[in-house]
Amino acid sequence: GNARAQVRSAATRARQAYHLRRIFAVALIVPLLFLTAALAYSYHSAANLIDARLASGYLTSRAGIYAAPRILRAGQNFPRERLIETLRRAGYIENAASNVWNGAFKTEGNAIEIRPRRQDAGSAPEVVQVTFNRRDQIETVIADGLFAESFALEPEVLTHDAGTKTSERGTLAYEQIPPALVQAILSIEDRRFFDHQGLDATGIGRALLSWTGWGTNNEMRRQGGSTITQQLVKNTYLTPERTLRRKYNEAMLASALERRLSKQDIFALYCNEIYLGQRGTFAIHGVAQAAQVYFGKELKDLSLAEAAIIAGMIRSPNRYAPDRRPEQARARRNTVIDAMLRDDHITPEEAQSASAEPVAVAPATTDDQATAPYFIDYVNRLVETKLAAYDDLEERNLRIHTTIDLDLQGLAEASVKRELEKLEKVYQKRGVKPQAALVALDAQTGHVLAMVGGSHYGESQLNRATDARRQPGSIYKPIVYAAALESGLSPVMLSTDAPREFIYDRHAKYRPANYGNGYSMRDVTLRTGLIKSLNVVTVDAALRTGLPRVAALAERLGLQKPQPYPALALGTTEATPLEMASAYTAFANGGERARPVAITRATDSGGLSLIDEVFNERVERSIRPTTAYMITDMLTGVIEGGTARSARGLLKQGAFAGKTGTSRDGWFAGYTPRIVCVVWVGFDDNSQLGLTGAESALPVWTDFMKGALELRPELGGAAFM
Repeated sequence: GNARAQVRSAATRARQAYHLRRIFAVALIVPLLFLTAALAYSYHSAANLIDARLASGYLTSRAGIYAAPRILRAGQNFPRERLIETLRRAGYIENAASNVWNGAFKTEGNAIEIRPRRQDAGSAPEVVQVTFNRRDQIETVIADGLFAESFALEPEVLTHDAGTKTSERGTLAYEQIPPALVQAILSIEDRRFFDHQGLDATGIGRALLSWTGWGTNNEMRRQGGSTITQQLVKNTYLTPERTLRRKYNEAMLASALERRLSKQDIFALYCNEIYLGQRGTFAIHGVAQAAQVYFGKELKDLSLAEAAIIAGMIRSPNRYAPDRRPEQARARRNTVIDAMLRDDHITPEEAQSASAEPVAVAPATTDDQATAPYFIDYVNRLVETKLAAYDDLEERNLRIHTTIDLDLQGLAEASVKRELEKLEKVYQKRGVKPQAALVALDAQTGHVLAMVGGSHYGESQLNRATDARRQPGSIYKPIVYAAALESGLSPVMLSTDAPREFIYDRHAKYRPANYGNGYSMRDVTLRTGLIKSLNVVTVDAALRTGLPRVAALAERLGLQKPQPYPALALGTTEATPLEMASAYTAFANGGERARPVAITRATDSGGLSLIDEVFNERVERSIRPTTAYMITDMLTGVIEGGTARSARGLLKQGAFAGKTGTSRDGWFAGYTPRIVCVVWVGFDDNSQLGLTGAESALPVWTDFMKGALELRPELGGAAFM
C-alpha cells in the first residue's frame, strides 16, 4: 500500500512539475512573442521611413530653409562654370561611380550630364543633359533623350536648421575624404564601424557602464555608445532629447539604414552632415566646409594634425573650436592622434610629429558671410510668428521652401556692395558708414526674389529692408496721383507750378516748396508734375482729390494710413522698402497689389503641410487697371526724361517705369511688367545723406535690373499691358 501511495505521490509531483514548466514556458514565450512582434513592427516602420526618405532624395528631405528651385532653360544666359558651381553647392557629387543616395553630375566637353536625386516615381527624369554655346548660354536641355523646354534643379539649402544662422556647404563622396581623416574619425568615434551592422554591442555596454557610474576610465569616456550610423539618424531624423524611446527609435533606424546603404555612403553622409561649429554668421556643417573655414584648405590638403582637430570637434564643436579655444582643441587633437596610434593607423613618428604641430587657423574673412542672411532672419521671424500656435516646432524638423532666387540675390548683394564702397569714400570723414537696402518682388505673385538688409550682416543684423521705417519722399507721389485718377482727375489736368500757399482744414495754411526751390512759373499737367517730381503740383493734386482718399488708398496698398495733412503728399509717412515694393506691385500688375510672400511651402518631418493655414499668397484689387496703366505711363516718362533719366539706357532691354525719392535718404522704386525693385540708401542715425535718390539709390537699382534681365529675360517685357 505504501508503495502504491508513493508511486501516486511521485506521479502527482511529476504532473505538477510538468504543468509548472508549461506555465513557465507560456509565461516566458508569450512576452517574447510580443517583444518579437514589437521589434518587427518597429523595424518595419523604421525601414518604411528610411525607404521613403531615400526614394525622395535623402538630403533633400532634411529639415531647413531652402531657396527657390533653379530653372534651366534653352537660350538662358548661364555659363557652364556657374552650373557646375550650382550643382556642387546643391550637394551633387561630381563624377560619382554610382548614384545611390544623392544626385551626381559629370562634364563632357560643352555638355554637363546630370543625374537628379531620386524623386517620387515619375516625377523626375533619370538623366538630363545640358549643352552650352560659346556665348555662355544654355543651348539645349535634353531629358531622358528628349528635348525639354526647361528643367528645375532641386532647391539649394540656405540653412539646414530653421531658426538658426545660415549655413553653406557642398557634398562629398566617400572617395573624396582623405584616408587620414577617415581613420581619425573612426578611431575617436566608432572604431568598429566597418564591422557592425549599425549597432555596436561593445559600445552599448560601455555606455551602460558609464551611465551606472562604473565606466570612469579615460578609454570609456573617449567613446560613447552611439555608432556613426546612430549619430547620423539621430541628427537627420530624430529630435535632440535624451530619452530611452529616442534611443530605441535611433537603434531601429540605424539597423534599417545599414541594410539599404553601403558603409561608404553612410560614412560620406555622416561627414557631410555633422555640425562643426560657428564662424561669422553661419553654421559649419560637414568636414569639407570645416577644412575651408578653419584652415583655408581643400580637404585633400589637410595635415594629419588638422584632420585630427576636425575629427576631435565632432563630440563638442564649441568646446574644441580651434579658433576660439586653441588649447582645448590641441588637447583633444592629441587624444585623437593617440587613438589613431592605438589602432595602428599611424606610426609613432607620425604621432609625435603631428602632436608637436601648433594649432593654426585661417583668419576670418568677408567670405564668412553666407548668402541672403537678412532674408533668412526674415523667414525665421515669419515662421515664429505665423506658426506660433504650434508649441513643438523644434520637434517637427520643419522644411521651409522659400521664394529667394539665389542668382538674383547674388546680383543684389553685388550691386549694393559696389555702390556702398563708392559712398564710403565720399563719407569717410563722417565716422558713420552709409547703409543700403534692396528688395525685389515678383510683381504678379509678391514672391520675394532678392533681399539685402544692409552692407554687412556680421557688423549689423538690422534688416533695413523690413524693419527700418523711413520717410520715402517722392516715391510716395505715385500713390497721390493714383488716388487723383481714381477720383476723376485727368493726367492732362493743369496745375500751376509756382510758389503757392494752400488752405486746408478751413483755416490751416501749408506752403510747400519744390526741390531746390526750382519752379517753371507756368501751368503744367499732372503728368508733368509726377515726371518732374514737382512738390507744389503734387500737393495741389492731393488737396483736389481729398486727403482722406489719398490716405485710404495708401492703406489699401499695404502702407500705414497717414494723418490727413498736406505733407503726406510728399512722402512724410514712414515706410519700409518691402512695404513700398508691395505697394508698387499694384502699378505693375494692372491694379492688383501682391502682398509679399517669402515662404511657398512648410512641412514637418512627417510630411504634414502647414502652408495652407498661414502662408497663402494674397493678391487683391487696389486700383482700377486704367489707373495702373496711366501711372505706369507717367513713371515710364520719369525714366525717359524725368528725374531718373540716367537709367534710360535700360529702355533698350524693354519696358521700365520708376520714381526717385529724396528725403533725408535716397530712394528709388521701379519695375518691369514682372519684377518690382525698391532701393534705399541712407544712414542708420537718420542724418542727412545729402544726395538725391537719382544720385544714390538709382545706380544700385539700374545695376541690379540690368543684370537681372540679362540673367532672366522673362522678368522683363516689351510693354506694359
